[in-house]
Amino acid sequence: MTWLVALAVVGALMASTVMFFRRKPDPSRRADASRFDRFAPLPPLELTEPDALELAELGRRVEQDFGLAPVQILLHRLGNVTRRSVPLRAVRPGPARGLARICFADGTTLQVRGRQVGDLGYLAATAITQKVWVSNYHTEHSNVVLDLDWNRGRVSVLAVGLDQAD
Repeated sequence: MTWLVALAVVGALMASTVMFFRRKPDPSRRADASRFDRFAPLPPLELTEPDALELAELGRRVEQDFGLAPVQILLHRLGNVTRRSVPLRAVRPGPARGLARICFADGTTLQVRGRQVGDLGYLAATAITQKVWVSNYHTEHSNVVLDLDWNRGRVSVLAVGLDQAD
């Protein structure tokens, strides 16, 4: 008998929870509407031309001062990986759509983006069955391009940055 009462209480709690979450929002309570518009495009800044030019100049100076630091770090790390012919061990999902983590045998982990649709999936499938290595790397418009080779194929990816090994 006790289990029947316990079952009825659990059922009533579940029913009230479902009814609570299925209720329709009250249109008169739109004070919290800003949270629904989080992903809406921002309105234009409406800057005057001198302000826009000054902002562009500041952006150019920041990129000039700090823009190459991540690229230089990537190039240094890739130099070690290429010089020692370190093989690729795993391709894992990245933190965002279109990104992947590629993990090398020495612990180096990079976040990469495919240059073409399907590049990352093809690389992931190939890394399971074949030895993949970095054959070449170079910079292209402030991006680092990796050429990954295997016995009968090659794919090019863009290195976004370094990542921590899991």
